[in-house]
Amino acid sequence: MSFLTPSALLLSVLAVPLVVLYMLRTRRHRQEVPSVMLWERAGVAVTSAVPWQKPKVTALLILQMLALLLFVFLLARPFSREESLLGPHTVFVMDTSGSMAMAGRLDAAKQRALDLINDASAGNVISIVEAGPRPRILAALARDPAELRDVISGLTPGGGLENLDGAIAIANGLATPDRPTRILIFSDGGTPELTPVAEPVIGAEHLLFDATADNLAITAFSGEGSADGKVRLFFEVSNFGSGARDVAVTISAGSQPDVSIPITVPAGGRIRDGVRVEAESDLTVSASLQDGQGLPIEDGNPLDNSADLVFGEGETRSVAIVGTGSLFLDALVGSVTGFVPAAGDAPDLLIIDGEDAGELTAPSWLLRPTTPPAGITITGVVQNTAASYQRPGEPLLANVDLSSLAIAEADIVEAPGWLPLVKAGDVPLVLLGEADGHRVVYFTFDLTESNLPIQVGFPILGTHVLRYLAGQDLASLVPGPAGQPIALAPPPGSTTLVSTPSGATRKLPASVGLFEDTAAPGIYRVTYQSEAGELRPGPIAVRQFVAAEASGPSRTIATEPLALASVDSTAVVGEWTALILLALLSLLLLEWWVGHGAPRPGRRHPRGESA
Repeated sequence: MSFLTPSALLLSVLAVPLVVLYMLRTRRHRQEVPSVMLWERAGVAVTSAVPWQKPKVTALLILQMLALLLFVFLLARPFSREESLLGPHTVFVMDTSGSMAMAGRLDAAKQRALDLINDASAGNVISIVEAGPRPRILAALARDPAELRDVISGLTPGGGLENLDGAIAIANGLATPDRPTRILIFSDGGTPELTPVAEPVIGAEHLLFDATADNLAITAFSGEGSADGKVRLFFEVSNFGSGARDVAVTISAGSQPDVSIPITVPAGGRIRDGVRVEAESDLTVSASLQDGQGLPIEDGNPLDNSADLVFGEGETRSVAIVGTGSLFLDALVGSVTGFVPAAGDAPDLLIIDGEDAGELTAPSWLLRPTTPPAGITITGVVQNTAASYQRPGEPLLANVDLSSLAIAEADIVEAPGWLPLVKAGDVPLVLLGEADGHRVVYFTFDLTESNLPIQVGFPILGTHVLRYLAGQDLASLVPGPAGQPIALAPPPGSTTLVSTPSGATRKLPASVGLFEDTAAPGIYRVTYQSEAGELRPGPIAVRQFVAAEASGPSRTIATEPLALASVDSTAVVGEWTALILLALLSLLLLEWWVGHGAPRPGRRHPRGESA
């Protein structure tokens, strides 16, 4: 224990006058006599008072001495110093993945973060990074406790994977040269396969939250149309608990009556089943787990107890192939549902193969154009190269393996602001960007000068490209994992309105090409609003809970704390003022009761008895 104002302890000498006052207090001896008549004529006042007394320890004296001592301690401001997790600059990396919804893990992590914020002093600066599927900075170098508490309180778990790699990289990027930075990872750690964090993480400490509970989850939900006008739905329910569970899978399909399918899922097992429903235009289907009374079940993670699907043909788009072209491109456009060769002068999409792409009039797929769009410069040519990098997690490359892609010749380009998806060393082969207000997928090589058209993944890649450029609900019919962004293609001058699963509507400017806030499982509906107020339907995207998160995986992340030079910078000073004040008030109340309210023992003489 230490004191902020130790000089106040000198006031403890006030105990001496207090004892002297008790010694000087006048006291008369009580003596009962038959009569006082003998003193009526006395000329000199007589007193039996004794001016000085021996100190006598009484309850009242003890209480007053304790009260004085507490008062002196209160003025001296005692405090204790404890080692804190906070440093001069601390970055909170908050995991909001699907597994953090298990058994209240995120709630416990938020409470721990709030406790640390409450302990922060004026010398502590705090940043907050959300480690969801797409990490983001929520607060940077903040000192206001109210602001930090609002950020932490607003965190909610999603249904996607945690990206701790990206979040830790962002946290390291927030470090400043003028103060040491410490990283606190509030997470269940996930699994090495899902979160390959480079360990040990230097300058970090992992606060593990791994509470568990029995959990039942819909780990798969899909469907397909059939020739008889029906939609076949397939679902899988997994039990991550220690006992068998009797539940019902309730299917809600458009305007049709709900269908309830009772199942018994063994402990640690799974049940696969299906049902057929009538096909409807723009059919929305949901599956949910319910108990015997038709109510949502209660288990460790409520986010994985439902799933959604959307079926619909969407709007047909016309595609014009400009330039050399090939049988591969013609076959691709003719085989992808929802796309037809352009018959007019204003196609919805362009495929420019080896032609001038200096000015684009529609979303375009560019195949080694002679003149690139604005923002791209051709600086040279590379020959006999092969793909060595494929951007992980990229939706355009889903289920496409380009590891064996070989190219006879490709342009070397400089494209600041464009996203390279495939590269040969440092040379971009496939880029993603925007030109003249339209989406663009840019191939720096000609299809006929590569082995891409004969690979199994070419039709899949081509379908992804067309659907991305279209920016319409064809791609949304295939559910994506929670956290996967939604591609937007608003008409020039339009505003994008996104309806989220919670029922809220987000308004985005026309310049935004991706909607990334998709961590919550459910259905997202996009509408484009023109300046005149006219509404045009956009994509409908379905995001599902990632099945790997349903088991509540957890692990400890290896870290190596940063040795800070100043002990004061990592210590929490806790004053005892409130506790001492409470004790002092209690003592004063007790003293008053002893001095005025407590019953006192006294002698009572029977009538007629003399002393």
